[in-house]
Amino acid sequence: MPSKDLVLGLSITDKCVQAVELEHDGQSNTLLALDEWENPLLPNVENDEESKQKFIEYLSAFIKVNRIKSRRAAVAMDSSQLFINSFPLEDGVSQVDINEHVNWELRQYFPSTPPKEFVTDIHVMNRNAPEHWNHALSVSVKRKDAFAVENLIAGLKLDLAIIDVDHFAADTALRYNYPDAERKFIALVGVKEDRLDVSLLKTGVMESYTYYVVQSNQEIVDHITALSQNVQGIQSITVYGPYLDKDLLVLIRRSSALLVEALNPLRHVKIADSLRLADHLSTPSYRFASAVGVALRRD
Repeated sequence: MPSKDLVLGLSITDKCVQAVELEHDGQSNTLLALDEWENPLLPNVENDEESKQKFIEYLSAFIKVNRIKSRRAAVAMDSSQLFINSFPLEDGVSQVDINEHVNWELRQYFPSTPPKEFVTDIHVMNRNAPEHWNHALSVSVKRKDAFAVENLIAGLKLDLAIIDVDHFAADTALRYNYPDAERKFIALVGVKEDRLDVSLLKTGVMESYTYYVVQSNQEIVDHITALSQNVQGIQSITVYGPYLDKDLLVLIRRSSALLVEALNPLRHVKIADSLRLADHLSTPSYRFASAVGVALRRD
């Protein structure tokens, strides 16, 4: 019998914390627990002991009430708390040159913070062989913020398995639950109260990533409508996010020129018979895409 792997998935935005526990038996994943609550952490979390203590208390309560057995936690951080940047990349450029370019970009945006104070991951997106140019995506988090998350997890006697970006964690949930996306050209849109994260996925490859600052539901609808009308060849739009609700989803669908599908992160995830939802929760859905997605990661 294959061993079972348990992981606690956390999505931490400025508004809320979402937590899930998944069990992986080597072939399938099962949802054991799920909940969300208001995020007590302040922006300067590394200097605020009171908010950190509240975070630990809330998560400890989730672990106790749901009898969580996971000893590892995977964390998805809010994209707005990170520096995400795309840039052209010529074929054959050395890693040293790539690193220097990323450091140059960091100096432009954060002149008072040395690049060494960031942890950066680089991903090559699309490849344009005829012109010998690619596009790269760099994701940078301040070391102090990464350490603050790691210390919070350690305070609960958990091992930190991975830190991811909430939007890219949702991408993992999409790929796991919708394998046919590997054959399509789609847009993945993360809906927050003040931000939209948008990536284009063509036959399973991320072609581009961008974001928009929004101030109203109408701006959210307008941006997604423009996306549906202006991106040539796109077949459908998949939306998710903690701010998305049924009414907003209806508005988006009415205005879009394309099919708009709400991402179900549990489409191919089993639900444990023992799962009990809190009274304030409705059926698990697109709201929890990032928490489920980061728990699904196996790399």
